[in-house]
Amino acid sequence: MLRTRIGLVAAIAALGLTAGACKKNENKAGTGSGTTADKSTTGDKGTTPDKGVATPVAVAGGDDLALLPVDSEMVMGLNFAQLQQSALWKQYSPALMAKISSGLADFKAACGFDPMEAVKSVSIGMKGLGGTTPDGAVVVHGPDKAKVMACMDKAKAEAAKKGSEVTVDGDVFMVKDKSGQNTAFTFVNDTTLLGVIGANASKDAVLAAAKGTSALKSSPTFVEMFSKINTGDSLWMLMNGNSPAFSKMGSLGVKPKAIFGSVNVTDGLTLDMRIRLGTNDEAAQLVNMLKGQISNPQVKQMFDKLDVAADGTDAKFAVAMSNQKLQQLAGMMAGMMGGMMGGGGMGGAGAP
Repeated sequence: MLRTRIGLVAAIAALGLTAGACKKNENKAGTGSGTTADKSTTGDKGTTPDKGVATPVAVAGGDDLALLPVDSEMVMGLNFAQLQQSALWKQYSPALMAKISSGLADFKAACGFDPMEAVKSVSIGMKGLGGTTPDGAVVVHGPDKAKVMACMDKAKAEAAKKGSEVTVDGDVFMVKDKSGQNTAFTFVNDTTLLGVIGANASKDAVLAAAKGTSALKSSPTFVEMFSKINTGDSLWMLMNGNSPAFSKMGSLGVKPKAIFGSVNVTDGLTLDMRIRLGTNDEAAQLVNMLKGQISNPQVKQMFDKLDVAADGTDAKFAVAMSNQKLQQLAGMMAGMMGGMMGGGGMGGAGAP
């Protein structure tokens, strides 16, 4: 299972938060033609971005986009160094970290350093997320090559205890989980780790990816959308709207071509997202429909800011919530779940 495999990688290769981002293959973020949006309608495949369009830059130095697959269906980045400094992370991270604490503790005991402290930022490009074995690549900034590679022999022993296998071939190390799935890793410099995930993960595949020849950044459509994302925020992402995950939006008359934006976590939370539609009219119709929903006083009181506006073919969303509002929302959701289970909505499902 991808979930188990990436969880193991988190402990061995300092991929902590990468695991949580990659392993959720149930989200089915498949997009057919990749994050370069609908190439059949844009006609921009293989062209050079206009000089007036901002060129993508990596989240934390180096050109991450050149290392991610050109046909990625979802591209996302995590500014982990920033996230770790936020008040919300310090408040909620203990519960999150408890879920992977065993593997991290094993790694720290064997290797003498905490992998989570080493990770500064992560970039991910994935495809086939609707299937059982998604493919893609992950770039992790921060881990020290010398320390990680020196620890491989100890990592092998720890992995074997859990039914997995670690092999080292020169500057490449492979992780095979107990289901037989492989992940291949290599360092592209002293503090940047590249991993190739999926059925085709191999030494040759990761070394080919490390050459940095991906044309992901060569699509004007991708570049134009990317330039509108706050990539310095805690988390940013860009997904093609053809994903099955968005199929239910069709019942609302909404057929997004792409969904992109960012989430920033400090002592509260802000979200800036865009849904790209086919025409200006489609964007305006969606905005008008949603304005009627968010004008409800009961909805508005849950947020410090909740705005939606049209910007050409994009519907723009701006959300802000203080820590207090987040606490209230969390309590409300917990109460709803407790009521469902206590009332037999879920708790009685297995009763004789």
